[in-house]
Amino acid sequence: MNSDEMSEGIKMKNIFIFGYYGFRNTGDEAILCALTENIKRIMPDTEITALTYNSHHTEEHYNVDAISRNNFKDVINAIAKSDVVISGGGSILQDVTSSRSLLYYLWIIWLAKRYGKKVMFYGNGFGPITKLLNRKAIGYLINKVDVITVRDFESKERMQSLGINKEIIVTADATFSLEFDIEPTEKAGSKKKIGISLRNWKGKERYKEILAKTADYLIKRNYEVIFIPMQYPNDLKISSDIESLMTEKPTVIVDELAPREIINLISGLDLLIGMRLHSLIFATLAGVPVVGLEYEAKISSYLKIINQPSGGKAETLDQIHFWTVIDEVLTNRNEYRERIVSAREQLKQKASVNISILEDFLQKEI
Repeated sequence: MNSDEMSEGIKMKNIFIFGYYGFRNTGDEAILCALTENIKRIMPDTEITALTYNSHHTEEHYNVDAISRNNFKDVINAIAKSDVVISGGGSILQDVTSSRSLLYYLWIIWLAKRYGKKVMFYGNGFGPITKLLNRKAIGYLINKVDVITVRDFESKERMQSLGINKEIIVTADATFSLEFDIEPTEKAGSKKKIGISLRNWKGKERYKEILAKTADYLIKRNYEVIFIPMQYPNDLKISSDIESLMTEKPTVIVDELAPREIINLISGLDLLIGMRLHSLIFATLAGVPVVGLEYEAKISSYLKIINQPSGGKAETLDQIHFWTVIDEVLTNRNEYRERIVSAREQLKQKASVNISILEDFLQKEI
């Protein structure tokens, strides 16, 4: 069934999407962009309402209705009038960074089921869940979710370890269904480029010093080093902090770029050193080798999927090991590029499964 036939057959009119939207995090914005575009291809006339921290920004950029996550009355009304509720990707169900946000999202799931709505998880990450009460609440509520797809096997295993006995289908992050065009860049005579995308983590400072020395080391080897913030203004600040520790002069992207703009920027790199998951995902989409920096389990999980190396954990980063890994990738760049391109094609295929499952889900809810 093609998209035109599907749009004629499905009478669904209202879809409520929730996720970590409106916080100026480019990865989550990419998920929202891909999901809303997929829904509109399936059902051009549907009404989409997205939960967000910044309703003006979300409405302006994605052509959807948006409600503030802080307006509980509007959230309740939006869920009540929806036909289905979709958890639109990301690792929102975890308590490593916050139990408060976890409980907020669980409240949305509870509310949706209280109103008799069908709920779908769309390529979500999951966990870790460390607190006993959170584990019990999640086990109870997720068993009520109607369709579950997750972006990696570790997420599935964590769900199953909490007694979730629903069918859990492993697909890929929704971003892999994002359509984009790579704009050609002029490389003749230009320096090779290495991108660095970082985030703050638990007040740790030592890895910043090592990153500053690493950036100096690469610039002295005649690479252009470009710091690429993925969340504003937080990542811009850490990039500036590291720049202040350097003796050489890097390039720091100070403008807030949209997902497709960052993918295009990364496509001109020879290597990306990335800490945020979606910096690594964007590099995969662009076919650029990566060295990951682990701050959560989702990073090590993803590096295994794309067959790319870890430079180490943020809390215990070792400079000698880190530089050795970087040199290995730069020396054998073509091999690592072949690996990431191969992984990209597999992940795109898995992301297309998300869309097929979404179509089936919506069709059954006529």
